[in-house]
Order: sequence, then C-alpha cells, then structure tokens
Amino acid sequence: MPMKLAAIRVVAPLALTALCSMPALAQFEGTVTWAVGKKQTPMTQTYKGSMVRTDMTSPRGGSGAMIIDGNAKTMTMVMSEQKMFMRWDLARMGERAREQGNKTPQITNMNKTETIAGKSCDVYRYAPDTGKPNNMELCVAKGMGTFMMGRNPMGRGGEGEGDDAGELSNPEVAKLYKEGFFPLRISKVKNDSVVSTSMIATKLEPKSVDASVFAIPSDYQEMKMPAGMGPQ
Repeated sequence: MPMKLAAIRVVAPLALTALCSMPALAQFEGTVTWAVGKKQTPMTQTYKGSMVRTDMTSPRGGSGAMIIDGNAKTMTMVMSEQKMFMRWDLARMGERAREQGNKTPQITNMNKTETIAGKSCDVYRYAPDTGKPNNMELCVAKGMGTFMMGRNPMGRGGEGEGDDAGELSNPEVAKLYKEGFFPLRISKVKNDSVVSTSMIATKLEPKSVDASVFAIPSDYQEMKMPAGMGPQ
C-alpha cells in the first residue's frame, strides 16, 4: 500500500490529532482527486461525515484502499487482490505516540493565498519542531473540515517526517483545526524555497456519498498482525 510519501507522513499525524482531539466540524462530502509524487500518480479520496476512503494504485499496478472511521477511531487497510483487510486502533496509536514524547511543530502563516481546484487556500510553512528549518509548505483550505490521510502503520519515519508531530499547543495549529484543516497542496521546501510538490488536489466534487463505499466486503478476511509487529 503506497502510503509512504514524506509529505503525507507530515500531514497525517496533524490531521489524525485533529480528528481525535477537536470538536466535530462540518465535513466536506464528496470526492477529491489528487496528483501524487513526481509521476503525478492519481489518487482519490471519498469523504462522508467522519469517514474517508483513500484509493490509490501503486506504480507496480497493484491497488488498495485505506478507510478511516473518525467516530470509531479506526484505520483499515483494504487489500483487494488478496480479499483481505487489516485494522488499527487510532486512539491506541495516539497514546503510544504521546508516550514516546511528541514534539511541537512550528506552523508559519505566509500571508498568501492560492486557488487550487477552484478553492481558495492559505499558504503555511511547516517545521517538524520549534527552532528547526521549514521542510514543508501547505496550502490549507478552510470550511472543508479535517483532511484525513492514513499513513503506513508499519512505516518508521526519520527526522522531519512527522511521526512525532501533532501537538495542539501551537496556537497557529489549533487555529487551523478550529477553522478546518484541509491542505490542497503539500510541497517540499529546501533553503526556504519550494523544490517539489508531493501532492496537489486536481478536482473537488461535492456530492452525496452512499455509506456502502466505506464497508468491507463480507467475503474479505481480516489479517491479524503477529505479536510484536506494528502498532499494538
């Protein structure tokens, strides 16, 4: 399941912290189409209430989906070819992250706006920890609720990849969550300049979504992780 982009790994902990910690926001309902990575690989997210399904095809031709249930606080990886799924407890993952000691990210408002996929968004720079250089630029839309992206629970991030980010003590972060946190562009920054765009929204399609989109087919089997592997 190709959920290993560094930019996604930065935003995912921030979004999941908002999901688990903040009051419910009016959430965008419909689909968002993204272009991801250097090859601009298409990725589709479907939103409804506290649910989001992310569908992506790997460069090798495989496909899969990640389903986040905000109410149940679960994340489910769906492996269509194998007719299997794996499920993680987001609340437990958050507890483990806090036990390991979260750092406070630095979010800087650049006082600039852009229009992406027909929607206005505000530009922010992101640093993984106070006092460290910015390594990401986000263009964040308000009024769409909370962006939700599952990161690979089996992954292990390095410095600056966001595994230890997500504290709400930063007033700018808390403000973003309060007004909605939905980045439409996520770019990499080096020496204070944008050097590449890791993902960008190409189409927003507000529409009614049937709840069956988020259901696991009845003939799929759950795969259990062996003891000691992955988040417990």
